[in-house]
Amino acid sequence: MQQAFCGKRGGKPRTVPLPASLVQKLIETLSQEISIMQALLAEAERQQAALLDDDLAILEEVIAKEMGLLQELEQWESQRLCQVADIEEQMKSAERLPESQTGVSLEQIATRAPSPMGQLLFNQGEELKEIMLRLQELNLLNANLLHQSLTLTNYCLSLITGDTGQMIYGEPGKKERQGYQPGRLDARA
Repeated sequence: MQQAFCGKRGGKPRTVPLPASLVQKLIETLSQEISIMQALLAEAERQQAALLDDDLAILEEVIAKEMGLLQELEQWESQRLCQVADIEEQMKSAERLPESQTGVSLEQIATRAPSPMGQLLFNQGEELKEIMLRLQELNLLNANLLHQSLTLTNYCLSLITGDTGQMIYGEPGKKERQGYQPGRLDARA
């Protein structure tokens, strides 16, 4: 068993390295999550192209693929949370951390991981963070494109149907009609 403290009296406490097997499992899980996030990023880019090209077939295909990737990511994330909880328990028992402390960061795990694994964990965390930020940015842009497309579609429909959007007072949802109203497109033509 390794000592938790330096041999010097009054010395600074030394962190106990985590078992390599626990860290290796976490590295493998993060690798899977990174590959899924990269696939989600690629699908978000395809979605953006489909929105710009008004290609509904590709848009439906992208959404179906995204749903599958999100389910897979959810499974890996659940596994990662369990692994981090196991590592946290290991750290609490080895370093006598207070029970009131909840949660450990990837950085804390990386500093206690065996030498080459710690840097790899840190790099994976940074890569995952960059991918998530890019994905968030793309999703916001795609949402704006979709909103603009819906607004344009609603405007075109209102021009075609002659709908002014005015409602009868006290009857929400019911449109006011005053006999024959010729619209921009005459239905009798």
